[in-house]
Amino acid sequence: MEREKAISVAKLVSYLLILVGIVILSTTIIYFITAPINWLSYVGIIVGGLMLNIGAAAIFLIKKLKLDIKSSH
Repeated sequence: MEREKAISVAKLVSYLLILVGIVILSTTIIYFITAPINWLSYVGIIVGGLMLNIGAAAIFLIKKLKLDIKSSH
């Protein structure tokens, strides 16, 4: 029972990381269009990209290692 809860929480966190990464990248691109470029823009792109990649990698690993609840039965 605890294994299923841990996996579902990991998937939820991964999806939230993907969602927040997309939002940060989108707002940074909009900021690029409307304001002059400064160091904060580069930080937004790096952080958004990292969050997106970490979330996608976690989902990939859960599916590849067959940790998914639907795959394990």
